[in-house]
Amino acid sequence: METPIVMDSSMWVEFYLGNAKVRKLVIDHLRKRAVIVPSICIYEVSLAIERRIGEDLVKVAVANMREQVVDDLSASRAVAAAQIRNERKLAMADAIVYASTLAHGATLLTQDRDFEGLPNVTYLKGTY
Repeated sequence: METPIVMDSSMWVEFYLGNAKVRKLVIDHLRKRAVIVPSICIYEVSLAIERRIGEDLVKVAVANMREQVVDDLSASRAVAAAQIRNERKLAMADAIVYASTLAHGATLLTQDRDFEGLPNVTYLKGTY
């Protein structure tokens, strides 16, 4: 089975803004339902999409994200994220996203430099 991916919020926003490179990179995973979606990403993407594109697309974006494997923030995931936060000095949301990535044996796709060099991360430098 193919390794699942996690798209951090920046990747989801680029996807919904129509970034062709991001779409090409993730579309097969989306079709196969091989994307892990940390629930915190639904929150962040909803905010970003409403601000940048408009409220109408928020419902579509959330519906699409919920078709994937949503990783809700459980107590055990919160504890793992706190440990990651302490070890890696990541922001809270980033630590939650990374904890979800590791828990599912996934690869995180991100443009966020804070993840650069971490295991299980594909850092896409600059505007991808």
